[in-house]
Amino acid sequence: MGIVKLIDKQGTQHELQALEGWRVMEILRDWGMFVPPRCGGSGQCGMCHVKVAEDWTGKVLPPEELEAKVIPLLPERGATSRLSCQILWTEALDGLTVSLP
Repeated sequence: MGIVKLIDKQGTQHELQALEGWRVMEILRDWGMFVPPRCGGSGQCGMCHVKVAEDWTGKVLPPEELEAKVIPLLPERGATSRLSCQILWTEALDGLTVSLP
């Protein structure tokens, strides 16, 4: 197990236990941090949008084609925007920090 750090919309940081092989979206959902996405995690709706902390952007794999098409459509997108359903948590991401837009 490890930790995902989530900064919520109010600026409060939460440390959430994470399991290897789970998507960041599943971790956030299971800790009650947001409503599950409509697409079920297939990367099509953008409801699981998070911003990855800048110091973590090089450690997270880049978006694949579908995610890269969805991100520009997000109203609060930024340079580090990602769909949390497309980030697979591994031990290398222990301490990953994301924030809700």
